[in-house]
Amino acid sequence: MSGRLLLLAAVAAGVAATAVSPAAAAPKAPTSQSSWAAQANKVCTVWLAKAKKEFGSPVTPAQLYTFAQKAKSLETQELGVLVKIPGRTTAGTAALQAVVVDIDEIGSAITAWNQGNAAKFVTILKKYLNDGRAKSAFAVAGATQCG
Repeated sequence: MSGRLLLLAAVAAGVAATAVSPAAAAPKAPTSQSSWAAQANKVCTVWLAKAKKEFGSPVTPAQLYTFAQKAKSLETQELGVLVKIPGRTTAGTAALQAVVVDIDEIGSAITAWNQGNAAKFVTILKKYLNDGRAKSAFAVAGATQCG
């Protein structure tokens, strides 16, 4: 587990080091898809299928906790693959940073659960599930199958 956390930290640091300012992170949608976006769409299609297979419809806090653990693992693995795609655009970097934020948010929810605060866990997880930050960032990058 600590190896996974180190990998996530290294990926997050790499993405954060190349992150752009918020104003620059939101350019207009590209008129043609970059090679990075095309490859990212292929990766995300595979990971979306994995996620659909893995997850049911969690309804209790305990089921949501299991979901959160699986979601964090899957998103971390998917990020690891996306980071390796060459030719990333500035918008692609911003999209990957949005994924890092999502992973951190899931981690915060898991921490709340582990500390015995189920209400905080549910609140944070609902925020994660209902925001469109990553999807919007990937759409700007031309990777509409991601997020």
